[in-house]
Amino acid sequence: MIGGVEAIALAGIAAGVQFYSAYPMTPSTGVLNFMAQHADQFGIVVEQAEDEIAAINMCLGASYAGARAMTATSGGGFALMVEGLALAGMTETPIVIALGQRPGPATGLPTRTEQGELWFALHAGHGEFPRLVFAPGDPEEAFYLTFRAFNLADKYQTPALVLYDQYLADMLMTTPRFDFSDLRIERHLAAEEDLGAGYQYARYRLTETGISPRAIPGTPEVVVEVDSDEHDEHGHIIEDAETRRAMVDKRLRKQIGMEAETLPPLLSGDEKPEVLLVGWGSTKGCLAEAADLLRQEGLKVAHLHCRQVWPFPQEPVQAALETAQHCYVVENNATGQLRQLIRRETGREIEGLITRYDGRPFSPAGIAAAVREAEGRGA
Repeated sequence: MIGGVEAIALAGIAAGVQFYSAYPMTPSTGVLNFMAQHADQFGIVVEQAEDEIAAINMCLGASYAGARAMTATSGGGFALMVEGLALAGMTETPIVIALGQRPGPATGLPTRTEQGELWFALHAGHGEFPRLVFAPGDPEEAFYLTFRAFNLADKYQTPALVLYDQYLADMLMTTPRFDFSDLRIERHLAAEEDLGAGYQYARYRLTETGISPRAIPGTPEVVVEVDSDEHDEHGHIIEDAETRRAMVDKRLRKQIGMEAETLPPLLSGDEKPEVLLVGWGSTKGCLAEAADLLRQEGLKVAHLHCRQVWPFPQEPVQAALETAQHCYVVENNATGQLRQLIRRETGREIEGLITRYDGRPFSPAGIAAAVREAEGRGA
């Protein structure tokens, strides 16, 4: 029996987190509490920062120094972290951020749930740089996706966000014991032959993949230079146009590799459905049960669950949409943020939209009733 925040925290511990810093903010406080509770047992430095600005910058400092680092927050706290997020993008410093959504703007409904920050997570930070955004649907997915976020953040030297919400954070669920047999901590630190001595080492070497060799400060015979200004391969500040273009292109090339490792959405149900229910994050369980209810009434129904929202799995989503007669995107927000993302990435306009934004989660019966009404099937 486990909850979402415990699963996220456990994943961080399993992934080898050495430094955790955060400011308490519902619904992310449980991650901080869990980390603090087990800090001595697993050798983790846990710091309750004075605010979220300090929290993310402490994590970036720890990551730069070679420690696996993590923070968690909610929308208002993430707003304060945005400049630090962009700093991670420029310095190519890996970090994992668990972002727990609740109704906004401002303080909103601080103890209720919402999926209102998909676009915020996708576009937070000034400038253009790659990122990973995962959206687990239950505690089991929260564990495995958070673990995956750490390895990919290290591999691509970029921020990775785990986007959950109050409903997922506080739910309790029985789940199979987590399987550690296939979990491997992958640090992706530079091999000695990639370094060279002194100034031969280039922290931001231009490569075909966009991934440069990452050495840790203090490595013998190596000078590691990092700067938040635009820089050359060695980390020295530059102003010329040619180097600027080369560095932007290098960072954005990582997106190609990240797209190749993007997790496809989970598709279940009838192969040629009359109705396809599309969701992301914590709507997973409700949509699965709503599909069962509708199936009992004679409808052919399928369910598409998006567990990674960036890089967006364009091809499998588009393929799933083409199998259905009618599609309904179901979201805990007012504007249909996933529906907008699908339209942007696939060109497909989905007419069906079922939303709830009163701070409460969906119920399977409520989703089934909304579909029944839209399909003209009566009560």
